Amino acid sequence: MFNPLLEDASKLKDQDLEKKILDLTHKYHTAMRLGQGGLANQIVVALEQYRYEYQVRQQASMKRIDEKQKEQGLDDLINVD
Repeated sequence: MFNPLLEDASKLKDQDLEKKILDLTHKYHTAMRLGQGGLANQIVVALEQYRYEYQVRQQASMKRIDEKQKEQGLDDLINVD
């Protein structure tokens, strides 16, 4: 689900994105403890949006690392002297 009122998560720095996720997780647990199910549902929508952006960034990072390793190949690992 998408909430158009949230700021664009793709424009946030990694640290800010992690802080938002941590803050929203804390608020979600607080809302659940207080019995505020409706509020908790709204927090989940925002939390999912930020977590999705975080996952996209992690996948892109892993892809770059994988491509870099493929470019290097085994040349550096094999020592023939």
